Amino acid sequence: MIHRVLSLAVLAALVLVFGGLAQAADKEKDTKADKNTHVGTFVSAKAQEFTMKDKDGKEHSHTLAKGAQVLDADGKKCKITDLKKGQSIKVTTKEGDSKVATKVEVVKKK
Repeated sequence: MIHRVLSLAVLAALVLVFGGLAQAADKEKDTKADKNTHVGTFVSAKAQEFTMKDKDGKEHSHTLAKGAQVLDADGKKCKITDLKKGQSIKVTTKEGDSKVATKVEVVKKK
């Protein structure tokens, strides 16, 4: 009986340790992604160029990279010109070039 309880305690401790390591790895991955992502409000688009406002109301212009993904609120592919003024968006930019967007996602309101 004591052996069984001890085995369960060791198993539970291992699950906690490995679960914590997985969460730490996910946080590290999110932190790296955060350097290249920012959230704001969609303003306008023309061809492959678009403008957004950051949380402080400052406008930023971006160019879509070749093959960039643009996703609507349901996660479906769409064109940048399909987005509506005022929609909340998350923009992922190219590593080392904050003007080139590789992904634009409409942030679904919770």
